[in-house]
Amino acid sequence: MNPSIQTCNTSFTSKISTIPSLKQLNSHQVHLRDVKLNGYTAFIGGDVFTPSNKIVKQNLLFNDKRLIATDEFDENKIKDSVQYVLLNDETITPAMLDEHIHGGYGVNFHNSSETQIRLLLRKLKETGTGAVIATTLPGSTENIKKQIKLLSNIIKNPNEGEAKIYGIHLEGPFLSPHKSGIHPPEILQEPTIENYLALEPENVKIVTLAPEEKGGIELAKYLNSNGVIASAGHTMALASDIVKSGIKQVTHIFNAMAPFRHRELTVANEAIFNDEIAAEMNSDKSLLDPKIMDFVMRMKPKDKLILISDALPEAGIKKDFIMNNVLIHVKDDWTAISDDGKTLAGSMQFLHDLAKQLIDTTQMKFQDFIRYASVNPSKNLKVEKDFRIEKGFSPNFTVWNNKTIKPEKTFTI
Repeated sequence: MNPSIQTCNTSFTSKISTIPSLKQLNSHQVHLRDVKLNGYTAFIGGDVFTPSNKIVKQNLLFNDKRLIATDEFDENKIKDSVQYVLLNDETITPAMLDEHIHGGYGVNFHNSSETQIRLLLRKLKETGTGAVIATTLPGSTENIKKQIKLLSNIIKNPNEGEAKIYGIHLEGPFLSPHKSGIHPPEILQEPTIENYLALEPENVKIVTLAPEEKGGIELAKYLNSNGVIASAGHTMALASDIVKSGIKQVTHIFNAMAPFRHRELTVANEAIFNDEIAAEMNSDKSLLDPKIMDFVMRMKPKDKLILISDALPEAGIKKDFIMNNVLIHVKDDWTAISDDGKTLAGSMQFLHDLAKQLIDTTQMKFQDFIRYASVNPSKNLKVEKDFRIEKGFSPNFTVWNNKTIKPEKTFTI
């Protein structure tokens, strides 16, 4: 399979004024790595992922961070000078929004300091992830409450050069002790409204819970009615539990949940058959076989599949580490597993690391990857306007190398 990014056959015409003259280039051409969206910036000659989920040839003109023209613009009508960025084998897409990421490079959203987390956010933006939902782990009420306050402060006070945190994902403590995965069962809590409110859940956007546990259905309904995504995960729930709870999302489909069955239908069956349910899908083949990824893509509506990294705190480093007092061993192939070799822990790679791998090993095309890793999570979280490359919008966006399928630079609003 050819991994290079394919563009659709769309004719491309532009006014002469769109293409800068040699004199203008000598004066105003800027290398991509040096671009800052200050004043007028024109990206010329590249491909663009459009709101119709297609990739077409298109020029983009920004005024500061606002997209003011596509394809054609008359520089003579602009009083200030324009800095030009000439693209060749590059594609501009909405930036990736990873709604399930625990950290990376030794930083843990669950218990690291603000300084450490801001360093991680800078590194994520440098490597292509424009935004995240910071994902915490099971733990005590006091520890989770403390970290929610810390993360909320970062959300309120973003810094230039950092990936943006769009909210918090609580993956626990409201999990099933029978499907707790790498998390010690003794630190879990019942998924009750009371226990949730005790966390003082400011800026919480997603809660992974086991609806079959005592209070789970009531908590899921409460979350849904208060603008928080109740996501079934680490659960032994039956399909009937999902229907009763009104849950509209599952956490990392097939991982840490009751298996797909042919008679007594489970959460996995409901996630596949119910077109209204969004499914997080782990993008690392150590967590989900590529053939199963193809199966999920074939069964789910294209707008209901969300790629996640599930990246662990030591992602990107490849060394053994301890998480929630559990020793995690990292194998040569980057698989993260408990020291006894029985339980997978999560991913040691980020979405930008996995893009080419997914395109090489599954039926996923680059357009699909962007849809699943950016467009769909942004719609799921109701922030799609921040990821829409269209005139009049100020999008978070990334410039990709078409040949390597690696991000070259990410811009955030």
